[in-house]
Amino acid sequence: MNGRALVWETFRRFVAPFRWLLLLSLLLNAALSAISTASIAIVEPIFRVLFGTAAPAPTPHDWLGNLKYQLFGALTAWMVEGSPQQALLRLAGVVVVLFVLKNLLKYSAALVGARLEESIIKRVRDELVQKLVRLSVGYFAHQRTGALMSIVTNDVAVLNSSTVGATLTLVRESLQALFFLVLLLVLSWQLTLIALSASLVSLLLIRTATHYLRRYSSRMQAAMANYTAILQELLSAIRIVKAFAAEERMAEAFSRETGSYVRSALKHQRVMALLPGINELLAILALVVVLVLGGHWVFEGKLQAHELLTFLFLLFAIMAPVASVVHSVSQLQRGIVVAERIFSILGEQPSVRSGHRPVRQFRHRLEVRNVSFWYRPGAPVLSQVSFTLSRGQTIAIVGSSGSGKSTLLDLLIRFYDPCEGSILLDGVDIREFRLEDYRTLFGIVPQDAPLFNDTVANNIRFGAPDATMEQIIHAARLANAHDFIMELPEGYHTLIGDRGVLLSGGQRQRIAIARALVRNPAILLFDEATSALDTESERAVQQAIQQALEGRSAIIVAHRLSTIVHADEILVLEQGRIVERGTHQQLLRRGGVYARLWELQFAESIAHPNGNA
Repeated sequence: MNGRALVWETFRRFVAPFRWLLLLSLLLNAALSAISTASIAIVEPIFRVLFGTAAPAPTPHDWLGNLKYQLFGALTAWMVEGSPQQALLRLAGVVVVLFVLKNLLKYSAALVGARLEESIIKRVRDELVQKLVRLSVGYFAHQRTGALMSIVTNDVAVLNSSTVGATLTLVRESLQALFFLVLLLVLSWQLTLIALSASLVSLLLIRTATHYLRRYSSRMQAAMANYTAILQELLSAIRIVKAFAAEERMAEAFSRETGSYVRSALKHQRVMALLPGINELLAILALVVVLVLGGHWVFEGKLQAHELLTFLFLLFAIMAPVASVVHSVSQLQRGIVVAERIFSILGEQPSVRSGHRPVRQFRHRLEVRNVSFWYRPGAPVLSQVSFTLSRGQTIAIVGSSGSGKSTLLDLLIRFYDPCEGSILLDGVDIREFRLEDYRTLFGIVPQDAPLFNDTVANNIRFGAPDATMEQIIHAARLANAHDFIMELPEGYHTLIGDRGVLLSGGQRQRIAIARALVRNPAILLFDEATSALDTESERAVQQAIQQALEGRSAIIVAHRLSTIVHADEILVLEQGRIVERGTHQQLLRRGGVYARLWELQFAESIAHPNGNA
C-alpha cells in the first residue's frame, strides 16, 4: 500500500470503532479554533476604539465589504458604544470571557483526545498480540523476539502520535489557519494574496522533504527494533552473558544500535527543524512586504491604520497554525513507515490452519503415515516416517542430534504440517480438526520448560485455567512435585521468578509435568525432559514421568536410553528416517544403531557414576 492508503487503512481499522469520540474531538477542536480566532479578531474593535475609528459601513454589491461589516461592524458595534473608556472596559471583559472559554475548550479537547488516542493504542496493541498468538510457530523461527516487542510497544506509540495525533492537530490547526485566512481576505484580499505567495514555496519544500523524512523514519524504527531485540536477548540470557564474560560485547552491540538510532534521528530532526525555520523566514518576508505596501496604502488613504495593524496581527498569528500543519504533515511520514511494519504483521497468515471438525477424545490410535518434512526445499528433516501410537501405548524415539526427533513432536501437535504424507487421529486427518480442540488432547513437557513469573499454582493452572486447587494439587502429586512445593515459603502461592529462576532444574521440570497433567490429556509428549538434569533430579523427574504415564498414551523423545527401557516400542531415527524399531531387548539383540548407543551410554555411566549419562 502507498502512504495515503496506509493512513486511510489505519483510520478505517483502528479509528472508526471510536468514531463518536473522534467526532466529539473534532467538534471540540473546531470550537477551540473558532474561539481562538475570535480571541485574535477582538483586536480589531480594540484598535478601532484606540484610534477612534468608526465601524465600517456595508458597501453595496461588494460581498467582501458586506462580510467585513458583519464581522467587524454589526457584531462588535455594541462593544464600542458609549465613551471610549466604557468601550475599552467592555472589550477587556470580552477578552477575559473568550480566553476562559478557550481554555475550557482546550482542556476538554485534551481529555477527549487522550481518551481517543489511548483507546486506539490499546486496540492496535490488542489486535497485534491477537494476531501474533495465532500465527504458526514457523513464523517466529524467522523473527527476533525483541523486534516484535518493539513493534508492539514503540511502533504502536509512534503510529498513534504520527497519524491519529498528527491528523487531529492537522484538522485543528488547518481550521485555525482557515479562519484566520477568512479574516485576512476580508480585511484586504490583495495583501492576503501577497502573503500567500510564501505558502507556494513552503508546499514545494514539504514535498521535497517528505522523501527524506520517510527514509530516516524507516531507519529509526529499524534501529529501535534492533536495540530492543539486543536488550531482550541480553536480559533473557544474562547468565550466559556473564558466564562467558560477554558483558562488554553485548553492551557494545547495544550501543552500536542506539548510535544508529541517534544518527537517523538527528538526520530526521535536521529536516524537521529546517522546515519551520525556512517557512517562518518566508512568512516574515511576506509580512515585511505587507507592512511596506500596506503602509503606503494607509498613507494614501486606501486602507485604515487600525485595519493594517489588525491584518499584521492576524498574519503574525497565522504563522503558528501553519507551522503546526507543516509539522503534522512531516510527522505523517514517520507514521506511514510504522504503519507498514504493523500491517505487515496484521497481514500475515498462519501456515497451520485450523479445521472445522470438533474432536473431544482419543479413542483408538494416532497414525503417522509416510510423513516427510523440510524447513527449506532440498533439505529434508524427516523422510517417509511411519508409525502408529495405540491408546495406552508408550512409544520412545531416540537418535542423534539433528535426526528429526523434536521436529516429529512438533508435527504431532501441529506446530507445523507435514510437507508430504499425513497424520491421522482415529482415521481422520488431523488437519480437519479444530486446532484448539486437537491440542487439548495433548500434554507436552519440553526439554527447557518455560515457566512464568507467577505463583506455582498459576504456573500449573496455565494448562487448565479453570482448574481448582484440588486438581492442581492432584496434578502436582502425580508429577512428584507436591512435597517440594509444600517446602517453599508460601507453598503453592510462592512466586518462582522470571522463567522459574528460583527453582532448580528438576523442580521446574516437575512443575512442567504437573502443568501438562492438570488438563488430563489423552496423550503425553516428552521432549528430552531429563537430558539437562543431574542424576538426582533425573531420578525424581523419571519417577514423575512413570506416574504420569499410568493409563495414558505417550511419546517420549529421549537422550538417555535408561529412561525408556520399558517403552512398548522404540523408534530409532537417523537423518530423518526410522532405521530401527522394536522393544529395548529386541533392539539390543539386533546389535544395530540402538545397541551401539546403549553401549556408549553404559560406558559413560561407568566412567562417570555420579555424573550425567
